[in-house]
Amino acid sequence: MSNVISRAYELFLKGYSLRSLAKIFKIPKSTLSYKFRKAYGADYAEQRNHWGLIPIVQEYLNDKSLSARDKQQIRDWMNQNFNQIIESERANLDKPLYTNRKLQQLTELECSYKKGDWKQLFENTLTSTY
Repeated sequence: MSNVISRAYELFLKGYSLRSLAKIFKIPKSTLSYKFRKAYGADYAEQRNHWGLIPIVQEYLNDKSLSARDKQQIRDWMNQNFNQIIESERANLDKPLYTNRKLQQLTELECSYKKGDWKQLFENTLTSTY
């Protein structure tokens, strides 16, 4: 069971929800949560960096312009370096990395600028004459 829990936690850190893990491993969500708390501490959910490297890699994996071979190479790299990635994620919880999608959302939210990113907006502002 501990191998199952460690594998489930690895997937949790990669971004899987407790609900999806419960379906995959056929273990109740509450049991998974209990086992995670017992094995990894009460703050197990805070160890997942929502603004780290993993969401950026997932954005690339969802990109339709990448070939299946390229996506598999990315997955292989991620699996080979998973422990180092997680260590880096935990060390940098307070230093967010943003996906292109998140940057676009922040630009729209903060600047009401939907045509491009904040850098373009800033450059356009600097080059425009009043």
